[in-house]
Amino acid sequence: MIKKLGMILFALALAGLTGAKTATTREDDGPSRPGNEGYRGGALKTGGDSAQNDGAEGNVTPVSAEEAGSISTYERVPADEQRLIKDMVLLLQEKMSKDYPTGQIKRDAHPKTLALLQAEFIVEPNIPPDLKNGLFASPKAYPAWIRISSSSGKIQSDKVKDVRGFAIKIMGVEGERFERQNEEKATQDFILMSYPVMPLGTVELFHDAVYYSIKWSPVVFLSRLVLTGNFHILNELRKARQNHTSPLDIRYWSTTPYLCGPDHSVKYSLVPTSLLKSSLPAQLTDNYLAENMEKHLAANEASFDFMMQVQKDPVQMPVEDAGVEWSEKEAPFIKIATLRIPSQMFRTLEREELAEDLSFSPAHSLADHQAIGGINRARVEMYRHLSEFRHKQNNKQLIEPEK
Repeated sequence: MIKKLGMILFALALAGLTGAKTATTREDDGPSRPGNEGYRGGALKTGGDSAQNDGAEGNVTPVSAEEAGSISTYERVPADEQRLIKDMVLLLQEKMSKDYPTGQIKRDAHPKTLALLQAEFIVEPNIPPDLKNGLFASPKAYPAWIRISSSSGKIQSDKVKDVRGFAIKIMGVEGERFERQNEEKATQDFILMSYPVMPLGTVELFHDAVYYSIKWSPVVFLSRLVLTGNFHILNELRKARQNHTSPLDIRYWSTTPYLCGPDHSVKYSLVPTSLLKSSLPAQLTDNYLAENMEKHLAANEASFDFMMQVQKDPVQMPVEDAGVEWSEKEAPFIKIATLRIPSQMFRTLEREELAEDLSFSPAHSLADHQAIGGINRARVEMYRHLSEFRHKQNNKQLIEPEK
């Protein structure tokens, strides 16, 4: 049972979110979630049971002219989504304050930085013509920062199995910008994780995990999953958590979809191509992942192929449920760039401080690479608000690196 509860807590970190108390509920609110008028019967849904079928009309909400301009033709927005997102912002802000009553406030999820690395993002010359959009329009090498992290909402030993995050910030990127919650002027961020799907793949599911696990207890959320037959979610969470040899050895996935120009919905993946591979130490230590990366990069570079997968079937490859894996057999990944990480020293106080100051978000993007789908719409709003809150509480300014 304890392991299962740990899986639920881990789920909160999977999409970069955690939980606390919402202003729209009272201290004496019960599991029925009073005041949640848009909630449909309390049923949990994911995968093929999702309320969204990308080709269906669904229960969509009217949006403002500004919001409508940023909703792609691939997306279907549930009627109560904005309320759920606002709830989670309040939940997370209160939790962050409670978790860090004194000292520096860390990120709500992925708070443990394993490494902040300088890198080079090199766009391939032979990309299919219809995919030559935005950043990928022409071959070019860009400077980049990479933040590698563990997904747990609390800082814990590397000995504990977890999912790893891999966030890329490419600099010097010119072009029309995605306009919502995007304070950066010349960056392109890509956020990936060490598992191909996000088990809590809809905003409704994710909000339930945040609300019930924190407002009440992980046991409450666990019981809801069990009662609604969503055992496969628990299984996905179990499989996702690993003791990896090194973050430089493993594959990563965006899990969520993005535009590639107006005509394509795509996902991304990083495939390791380094000649050197690490091995698990005989005795795992609290920081063995950083130690293995340090040994790797002391005299060797690391590299990855940056891959793109183009959606072929909007039903089998949905935009609105990140819990569904897009078949690589039906839609193979193709290489569109190389990520090169040169030999470097990164375990320094300067890098640690910069890692805390930087913000990574799907909103930091060209319009051609707009993040789409419910989880990304939530991320765009929540990452900006939570980053501003964290920086303000820490008396820090939001910064955009230039090199």
